[in-house]
Amino acid sequence: MVERVSTGIPGLDEMIEGGYKKNNTILLVGGCGSGKSTMAMQYLVYGAQHGEPGIYVTFEEQIKEIKENMGRHKWDLGKLEDEGTLKLLRIDPQVVMNIVREEYGAIVDAINSLKAKRVVIDSVTSIEAMLEGEHNRRQWVLRLVDWLQKMGVTTVLISESEQDPTKYSRHGVMEFVVDGVVVLYNIRRGKTRVRALEILKMRGTDQMTSLVPYIISEGIQLQPRQMIFGDFGQE
Repeated sequence: MVERVSTGIPGLDEMIEGGYKKNNTILLVGGCGSGKSTMAMQYLVYGAQHGEPGIYVTFEEQIKEIKENMGRHKWDLGKLEDEGTLKLLRIDPQVVMNIVREEYGAIVDAINSLKAKRVVIDSVTSIEAMLEGEHNRRQWVLRLVDWLQKMGVTTVLISESEQDPTKYSRHGVMEFVVDGVVVLYNIRRGKTRVRALEILKMRGTDQMTSLVPYIISEGIQLQPRQMIFGDFGQE
């Protein structure tokens, strides 16, 4: 029987046979304002509350800002840190490639010290921007996915995209290497924006293929019974 890890998003587990496959690496894709960081943190908070410690690695946002922003969802990240079930790790963009070359030393230490089972990296777009050549990028992604699996963690990699993407990573490579791809859309329709989630890919899983609307209120809340007005792919 395949072991699954709950996403922490009510309704999402049912779309993918109970959750992410254990030790898989999932690419979470979305444009500005789509809720990528919120969904990723919700995954970690759920794990922290259910006996699965997690690490949030950021190359951009300051830890203080993350705690303040996530506090809007009534998540006390400081308390989870004090309890030893969550760690927020910021790595300066200027030393990102050093971390990569040194086999992710700081991240390894954090995983081992917390005995983490869940990891979020925000975002892999930052690393992709520093790599030249499709071959190098593909080899790096393969090594990253393999390394995360060997560490025994189930990982969400955040990738920044256009609001209605045709590529799901900066160079269109990563989505072919990872185990799953979840896309968050935030598309303008007239005077409003429509948010919807799509399971684009999930290896070894009988996934739901329809787009599901969601709202951002105390985390991501799917609304599977709501209709998405009109043809989502057309203006």
